[in-house]
Amino acid sequence: MAQSARNDSGKLSSVRSTKLFNIGQVLNTLSSTFPDLTPSKLRFLEEQGLVSPARTESGYRKFTELHIERIQIILELQRDQYLPLKVIRSYLADLDEGKKPMLPGGSVNPQHLRQSRDKRLSLIELISETAITSALIQEAQEVALLGQEPFDASDLEIARAIVHLQRFGIQPRHLRGIKASAEREIGIIEGVVAPVLSKNDTASRSRAAHYAAEIENQFSNIRAELVRSVIARIDG
Repeated sequence: MAQSARNDSGKLSSVRSTKLFNIGQVLNTLSSTFPDLTPSKLRFLEEQGLVSPARTESGYRKFTELHIERIQIILELQRDQYLPLKVIRSYLADLDEGKKPMLPGGSVNPQHLRQSRDKRLSLIELISETAITSALIQEAQEVALLGQEPFDASDLEIARAIVHLQRFGIQPRHLRGIKASAEREIGIIEGVVAPVLSKNDTASRSRAAHYAAEIENQFSNIRAELVRSVIARIDG
């Protein structure tokens, strides 16, 4: 059994335990952190090749502790970083090989992801974290780039970007086009995933989130290439 686990997607470095869990026990183990986790979501992760539990002669799935650890990492990266499955798959492959993989935005300890995404900041904390001014916050709120207090993780990253852009004379009011473009992209994504979400089950929501992340990733690629082509002309 240890050899079987070592040969599938349940490995992270090496098998540490031969204790086996059925689907119900996996759900019980993770339910406090992921209350929406269902057997269909676990089967979806298996279909995507992200986790490969062993099978009994009767066809029942059996998970090791490493499978459960792997599932937890996958779910946290999806929920807290909105990463597409291909990025998560590459990240896990690097972990399997004993590497210290990097995710977009730098290396991440998955155990800390939810804490960072759920963090809420007061006005004083946002200013302290980013050095943004009250005037910039107000202007950013007027163009709907920042929300209201308490601020969330997205507000924190946007505030940091606003502070950096100010060095080039770019103010929040200049970013109206970016906001409008993002809203158009959101509209396209919502239109694509709406039929999937209409099924109203956890597996469908997970699949819709995966599709949304993949579409956003391709939008980002197009946007980046358009900007790079301009930069190349400037540099050339």
